[in-house]
Amino acid sequence: MFEKVNREFFWLLVQRDLKVRYAGSTLGCLWNLLHPLALVAIYMTIFSSIMIELRSSDESPVDFGSLSYGAHLCAGLIPWLLFSDILIRSTGTLIENSHFLRRISFPPVILFLAIFANAFIIHAFGYACFLLALIALGVKLPLLALGGLGVMLLLGTCALGISFLLAVLNVFFRDVSQFLTVVLQLLFWFNPIVYVKEILITPGTPQGTGWNVKEFGATVMLCNPIERFISAIQGLVGTVDYHPTGIDLGIIFLFPALCLAIGLLIFKKNLPEIRDAI
Repeated sequence: MFEKVNREFFWLLVQRDLKVRYAGSTLGCLWNLLHPLALVAIYMTIFSSIMIELRSSDESPVDFGSLSYGAHLCAGLIPWLLFSDILIRSTGTLIENSHFLRRISFPPVILFLAIFANAFIIHAFGYACFLLALIALGVKLPLLALGGLGVMLLLGTCALGISFLLAVLNVFFRDVSQFLTVVLQLLFWFNPIVYVKEILITPGTPQGTGWNVKEFGATVMLCNPIERFISAIQGLVGTVDYHPTGIDLGIIFLFPALCLAIGLLIFKKNLPEIRDAI
């Protein structure tokens, strides 16, 4: 794959990101572990008590089984943070590392792989802490819950592929990174993270004469491939009753490869122009 010198450079970048991210702080790279731990603690305690009324009832489609709302939130939020973290950090990486690209001969793909590895290490640790917290609370998790790490790896691959395209665009149009922030804020609400999918897809909401927000949201969610990954992880943990269709499984296993192939193709095709532009 990569030559030995490039592999060493890759791991150097991963270690640099882990250390430099919180350089100058007292705890340093320990913040990489403390942040996901804090996230799990907050959502598993505060939200589980504040949102306790969202547990199932005869009139509501909401049902987290034996788990809490906080567990449902964490199961959706952790993979989303992985996805958004890779996209946001990768979009500007070519410009931020222009000094490397000008002075050192190496495959620029390494920059993206380093961000991907760094983000996956941090958020996979957060997911593992989340599972351990559930076990500590007495929840009998299915062994399939560990499969959430595999789904997160596939979701991260989607983000990696998309990031190649966004990074190319950002070199020529510097507003792309700002535009991405807005898009991610909107896309967050079209994934079943702070609510369950049944709220949108279950019939029963009164129909108005004008534009129906629920129908619009259900349509967008149906066309949103990221939702399949988040719902799969929530299903593996057990916060939702998950019965994937063939289309759902096809998206989960094929969409990452498609994103990666298209992203790499566009990136390699534009690499000469990128080196001149930065």
